[in-house]
Amino acid sequence: MSETFEVDEALWMKRRDEFLKRMREDLEIGYLDHDIVDVLEAISSMPGLYTQSSCSGRITLVDALMPWEREGATVVFKKHSTVTVEEIEYVATQPASSRLWLVVTGPIIHVSALSLRHADEILRLAREAGMKHSGILSMSKKGIIVELTSGVRVAHLLKDGETWVTPPEKLPDLVRVANEALLEGKARLDRLREVLGIGRR
Repeated sequence: MSETFEVDEALWMKRRDEFLKRMREDLEIGYLDHDIVDVLEAISSMPGLYTQSSCSGRITLVDALMPWEREGATVVFKKHSTVTVEEIEYVATQPASSRLWLVVTGPIIHVSALSLRHADEILRLAREAGMKHSGILSMSKKGIIVELTSGVRVAHLLKDGETWVTPPEKLPDLVRVANEALLEGKARLDRLREVLGIGRR
């Protein structure tokens, strides 16, 4: 990558301090996903990098017309670890205002880089860990925003209104696949730990 673009280093450092302070506060109040804290700390300790937002991977039930919609969508269930049939069935039996989707997403980490060289370094490590869908999202004087993502994603329609699209007797198979997808994402996060030199949890 060419070093023709320059970030305002003073502004970047100011924002870095703000985000690291916020991360510590989120950790203290229990808002931060504990499964990913060590990865965030390792990346933020690297020269020219700090993390802004993250998720270690999760399974959600989303009440929305389409699973990718934000406006008008409601997350009615969220868990960062494997789920049981009973958990999904209990929530799915409640009334839905639109369509009810089961959505699995893998790990995602947003990193601010001070330069293209620093962005290239964290992208190299992410791709070595199997997070091959990672890339640069934006570039501004505030920093170069890099998204580290595994590409793991499952979206499955459970109900359309009150009509079951996936019969309840099929939920055990669906939950098994959802948990497999979640754990694949967690495995890629473990591989990122390894290439960052912080070992496997």
